[in-house]
Amino acid sequence: MKSLVVSESISVTQNDVLYVAQQLTRDLKALSKAYPNLLSIDYASDLQDSFTTFLYNNAITELGFSIYDPANSNLVYHEYRYKVLYGGDVVSVNPSGGRGGRGGRSVEPVSVPSSALFIPWVKWSQTMMLLSEDEQRNIVIDTGWSIPGKGSSFQGKYEGGNWSNLGHYYSGSLGVSGLVYVRET
Repeated sequence: MKSLVVSESISVTQNDVLYVAQQLTRDLKALSKAYPNLLSIDYASDLQDSFTTFLYNNAITELGFSIYDPANSNLVYHEYRYKVLYGGDVVSVNPSGGRGGRGGRSVEPVSVPSSALFIPWVKWSQTMMLLSEDEQRNIVIDTGWSIPGKGSSFQGKYEGGNWSNLGHYYSGSLGVSGLVYVRET
């Protein structure tokens, strides 16, 4: 039996990556303003460097920023979660191929316990997983992240909250689809 391999070549420009990363950073800064004791503006800027690198290298399929309580089985109080979109997935929300979405809407903080922490997390892409460890190290170098399989992964507990649509941020063939989770306290 013969098999047919179909691949799609997707062109993502640096400008596409920078625009989408800028929108994510605006959300992250709004989260920082809502929870300044858990997420500093400096740390938000450092995170921008890492997820920009990951987007440019097609290294992630999801990106999240979570306010959670490790003392209560990682109960999540507030979370921003983004699914990364490429090519045809972006065209479905961006048929014109332009730019869209505005990050940075104000965040209404919820009451969190003193043991609450902030954690960024990613789900690595198949592209990243298929690279050699040396190639993976070259991507994560100076980002503060470990290569896939060498760091811990965040497993949050979602109880008593609601998910809502954050919208899409997109430019050219790159985009993200965002959700926000807020636990009712």
